[in-house]
Amino acid sequence: MTAILDDFKLAYVAVPKVACTSIKNMMFEVENGFKFREFKASGRYYWIHDLYRSVPFTELRKPRLDACWRLAVVRDPIQRLLSCYSNRVIHHRELSPQKARRALREADLPFNPDLSTFVSHLVGYMAVVESIHHHARPMVDYLGSDASYYNRLYGMKELGAFAADVQRITGKTAELPRLQTGGPKIEPDALTAAEKTYLRELYAEDYDVFGAKL
Repeated sequence: MTAILDDFKLAYVAVPKVACTSIKNMMFEVENGFKFREFKASGRYYWIHDLYRSVPFTELRKPRLDACWRLAVVRDPIQRLLSCYSNRVIHHRELSPQKARRALREADLPFNPDLSTFVSHLVGYMAVVESIHHHARPMVDYLGSDASYYNRLYGMKELGAFAADVQRITGKTAELPRLQTGGPKIEPDALTAAEKTYLRELYAEDYDVFGAKL
C-alpha cells in the first residue's frame, strides 16, 4: 500500500518516478524513528517499496485513507516519462536481452531502444514488461481522477514544502534524501515536436486533472 501513518493520521499516496523512493524513505524514518536500510529475512531481501507499495488507486484502502490528511506529489508527465526511460531503460537496462529477451522477442519489440524508439513503441513496451508499465502508466491510475481528494498536492519544485509540512504535522524531523538518481538527465528538448504531441495526448488526463501543479 501507500504510506499511511496511522499515529499521525497522515497518508502519502505514491506515484512511481515522482520522487517516491525518496519520500518513502522519509516517511519510514518519520514512522519508525530511524532510517530505512535494505534487509534480508528468511532469504528474501526487502526494499522500501516492499513496505510502502505503489498501487493503483482502485486498490487503496479507502477507509483508512479517508481518515487521514492526504498528500501526494505530481510531475509533468513528459518529464516523468523521460525519467522512466533514463532510470529504467538506460540505467537498469530493463529492456535488454538479459532482462526481457522472451517478452520483447514475442512482441517483436527492439531491445535497448533509443529514446525515439521507446516513445514510438511505449504502449507495446508497457504491455509486455511489467516494470515499464508500473513506472510509465498515467498518474491518475495511482492518484485517481479527482485532485480535490487530496488535502494538498505538490509539484516537484515543492518537495521542500512537502517535507516541511510532514515535519509540522508529525512533529518529527526526518531528511528527504535524493534517491533513485541513476541514469542521465534527459531534457524534453530531446523529443521531437511530434513526440511531445503524442505524449501529451497519451497523458491527456494527467494534464487535465493535475495541470495546475505541473
